[in-house]
Amino acid sequence: MTNTPHELTTLMPALQRLARILAPSPDLAEDMAQDALLRVWARLKKGGEIDDLRPYLMTTLRNASTRPPVQDQELTDQNTPSHPAEIWNRFACADVNGAISRLPDEQAELLRPLVMHGSSYADLAKAFGLPIGTVMSRISRARAHLRTDLELPKAHVVEALLEKQ
Repeated sequence: MTNTPHELTTLMPALQRLARILAPSPDLAEDMAQDALLRVWARLKKGGEIDDLRPYLMTTLRNASTRPPVQDQELTDQNTPSHPAEIWNRFACADVNGAISRLPDEQAELLRPLVMHGSSYADLAKAFGLPIGTVMSRISRARAHLRTDLELPKAHVVEALLEKQ
């Protein structure tokens, strides 16, 4: 059975309806339908036979909708989406918060008020009912864990974190 371009065009409304169901936006639905039509048309042009055109075309569309979009150009500074500079600091803060949450509880509970409120070691010792030496030791171990977890050098830790942009 030879498929004709007319058969393909008669299936376009059904293809577009299915594309609107599968796609998150009308523009993407139109792109997906056109892509499916082009793929099937290319197969027909090469002399490929398709027994039942309608299910083949619809399956082509469904398969295309589950594939990630193909990046057809190399990313450069000119075509890469840019983000405001503060986003990198937010990522750094999220990394630090994640690393603090992985600390032992006794270290994290002392480090959080130190970081958030600038509490002194003496204030922390008083608030937690601990000797000041214990507070200093736990915070020192917490900082060492953070440096290791975030892969930061001993000197200039904050600067190194912000340079990871």
